Amino acid sequence: MNQIALGDAVSGWLVLAGHSVAAPFKRASFSPVLSSQPSVADQLSLSLEGSPGQISASLAALDKVRQRSLAYSQAGYPSPQYLRFQPSSGGAFFYTPLSDLVFEFNSNAYASHLTGSLFLTLHFIRPNWFDSDPIELPLTNRNGTRITGGLAIKNHTDYHPGHDSSVLIDPSDIESSLPAPLRIELNNSHATGDVKDIFIGLYHHPSYDDDTPFFLQVSDFIGGSLLFSESAINDHFRRLAWSSSSWSALSSCTLAGADVALLAGRSYRPLLRLFSSHAYSDLYLKIKLQKGSLVLWEGDAVFCDPSYRYLFLPPLRIPPHHLLNELQPHHIDLVLYGQHETAGTYQLDIDQLYLLPLDTSASFLGFFLMEHDDVLIDDSFRGIHNVHYSVLGSETVAHLRQGGPMLISPVEYNRLFFALGSSLNAMPFARSASVRAYYRKRVRLL
Repeated sequence: MNQIALGDAVSGWLVLAGHSVAAPFKRASFSPVLSSQPSVADQLSLSLEGSPGQISASLAALDKVRQRSLAYSQAGYPSPQYLRFQPSSGGAFFYTPLSDLVFEFNSNAYASHLTGSLFLTLHFIRPNWFDSDPIELPLTNRNGTRITGGLAIKNHTDYHPGHDSSVLIDPSDIESSLPAPLRIELNNSHATGDVKDIFIGLYHHPSYDDDTPFFLQVSDFIGGSLLFSESAINDHFRRLAWSSSSWSALSSCTLAGADVALLAGRSYRPLLRLFSSHAYSDLYLKIKLQKGSLVLWEGDAVFCDPSYRYLFLPPLRIPPHHLLNELQPHHIDLVLYGQHETAGTYQLDIDQLYLLPLDTSASFLGFFLMEHDDVLIDDSFRGIHNVHYSVLGSETVAHLRQGGPMLISPVEYNRLFFALGSSLNAMPFARSASVRAYYRKRVRLL
């Protein structure tokens, strides 16, 4: 091991062994515990040799690390304390955050301290992996291939050139033995208009690199009337009208067996984008997965809030039940139902149904707005998200984050999906943004 150090980037690193080590640190012994658990109890043994003053100063430095670790657990310090390793000279650094840090001294520590030597053991809890420094990922979509430094996205996906709300990561660019933490930087590059709520999903597959099954265009639905508008996604929206006050099937789209196979075994959050606002206070919608008239799964009803131009429906799993995977799955009909209490004909204009992957996903519900060139940063390694404000030159937490860490899967194609909501509770389809993504190699053993 070329170097072992302890600390963080805020307060600096205390080198315990190897390159640039200073007295009284002499040797360090680390044999990581092998475990299948997500966290492990581990230890690092240290030998110190030097003057009593040097040893006292080193113990004080170690205790500051312990105090910072404790303060971080109580939200009193901005960073965890890490063990940092550099396996080879000039090579990458790897980090593991520590908690419950305690010191154990040898039985004659008092006497040996005064004669210029000391042996102690650091006991701690750490995750069952080590992460590298961040590495920027080349991104691909309809606006460019293998782009670093920022790739443009639109707030929708359709057949028009450059209209893409996702980015693809090639497996050849991921050198990690475990699912690895992502850092996502989303810049509101649109010259006018704000961004408030942000929704991100991640899909991975060993061979599939397209985005076709996730965006269900209204031209593929049946029921209602298909109408043309250049202000609609894919130049069309579908107008649904019905008068029954009981639950009514409004429109449906068939997922082919090949698409079901690609989507199979995972959960998705259906995002229904509306072409125009409505003014109904008693409108409810739900989705059923059907095989013809046979209902395979029925979602809960959701109030269609008239103040929003989009609606998230309850998560669904495709297909809703386990298959043997001996044959291609049967096709599935995705059916939208509506219900209202007031008599009369109701009308709803829908623009697109977007299946946002949920297995690795995060929602950011804004309480401050992002204007032009403001950047949302979500760092799953640190477990921190905030916004960099371009005009103020400062950062703050501006969103309530929901969801777990964003992890990229090695040896697979990974696709990040985005949906951006405004302060007017709409998802303006022409809104643009720019995306950068980084990952940290995650390994079980150094």
